[in-house]
Amino acid sequence: MSVILGPDGRPIRSASAPQTFHEARAVQIRGGQMPGPGTPLTSGWRDVTSGDGALGYGRYGPSRAYTREVSRRLYFENGLFQIATDIAGAFLVGDAISYGTFADDGLRQIVEDFWQANSFEHLLSGRMITEWMLNGEQAVLFPTGESSPATDVPALISLLDVDMGGFELEVDTTRGALPADMARAVVLRQSSGDVRRWEAGEFTWAAHNAMYNDARGWPVVMAAMDFCVAYINMMNMRLNVHQLQQRLLAVYEAFMDPAGVDANGNPDGGRYEWNLKKSGFSRMPENGGVLTVVHQPGYTDTDGTKYEGVRERIDFLRPGQGASEAGSDMKLILRMVALTIGGMPEHYFGEGGGATRTTASEMGLPSVRLANVRQAAIRNNVTRILRAEAKRRAGPNARFKTVKGSRRKVPVDLIEFPLNFPQIREESYEDIVKRVELALTHAIVDEETAQADLGYDPALIAERRQGQTPKPMPGDPKAPKEKQG
Repeated sequence: MSVILGPDGRPIRSASAPQTFHEARAVQIRGGQMPGPGTPLTSGWRDVTSGDGALGYGRYGPSRAYTREVSRRLYFENGLFQIATDIAGAFLVGDAISYGTFADDGLRQIVEDFWQANSFEHLLSGRMITEWMLNGEQAVLFPTGESSPATDVPALISLLDVDMGGFELEVDTTRGALPADMARAVVLRQSSGDVRRWEAGEFTWAAHNAMYNDARGWPVVMAAMDFCVAYINMMNMRLNVHQLQQRLLAVYEAFMDPAGVDANGNPDGGRYEWNLKKSGFSRMPENGGVLTVVHQPGYTDTDGTKYEGVRERIDFLRPGQGASEAGSDMKLILRMVALTIGGMPEHYFGEGGGATRTTASEMGLPSVRLANVRQAAIRNNVTRILRAEAKRRAGPNARFKTVKGSRRKVPVDLIEFPLNFPQIREESYEDIVKRVELALTHAIVDEETAQADLGYDPALIAERRQGQTPKPMPGDPKAPKEKQG
């Protein structure tokens, strides 16, 4: 069935007679308004309305547009959320990805031209990964019409804001099960009345957590939103406690004489004397001082009645009281942020270690697998972009070699591009080095694979070695034999 999805991800009209489930269902209406610009998000993010103006929840809770709006707002207003998002992105793509050697020289040239023209490695690490984490969707557009370049020059791609008013995604579920396959066209209805349209082959589409024939995605960092807000809230509460304790330096317990009199000698139950005592401590010294307090072990009134244990004292408050309990709670929330935002170890968020590591022996197998799944989604998105450019340059029916020297050629959709992403494993770096050395010694892998396995850029190394005679690999039969004895 073909449907058209708006910025909210909800169908705005059906391309066939029957209504979809989303069109037929009722939307629960809830009150409240979206905070205006500059309003800190200090309360639970589920208590406000949809960011697209709809006063309701979606099928699974907050609407997609509202969730996306909150993730963007938190990125710029919540420091923990921002750094956690940036670290998660850096963990997946590093400072810059690269590509390896292509068997087909023509395909290699297409990728190289596109890569350089778009500064693609920096575009991915500096913008695409962040927008992917915050939006959970990505529409990459190729120039069309008069802006379309000739087939002998690379295309300059653009990223469309999926939250723009007038954005529509035409979807046909008969085209495939993945959102990238379902997407049939991207449409942008501008306020001027102009309608821009990108057909299949002129754009690529990617969506995170798109299920049940839904081609729209959800923010990757969605699960961490509440925890980041809770962490800041708890920090603010601790600051408030310390500010209050700074203002209330001490508590003065003064004795009130039941038989006391006022200045005129009239009985007042000790109020006059109590006020005099209180006024003596109405202004606490700013830079320290000595406060004199009279301590009375007991008191006997005029009738001879004894009051045991009567005394006057000042108790100074302890500013750090309760800090250990709060620190434990904040650590727990921080651990939840690390887990939900990308399965990363706690020390990546300030508990020691560095955010640029590409091995993660402390993570554990489930976290490694989660990071690998997300990295695979990014790899698939990049591969689709490169395939679209190859079809634009060489034609939709172009075929390329997969093995050097072979005459066999296949369509570009069947070619796996040699993209080098940071390796995310359970192994320590020492374990990786030992394994790579063993593989090289027995000629199990080539030098380029070993370089990428160790975290180096094979393309950069090859460029620097141009014109130099390559050294034979360990285990190569053509390598000169070492002299014995």
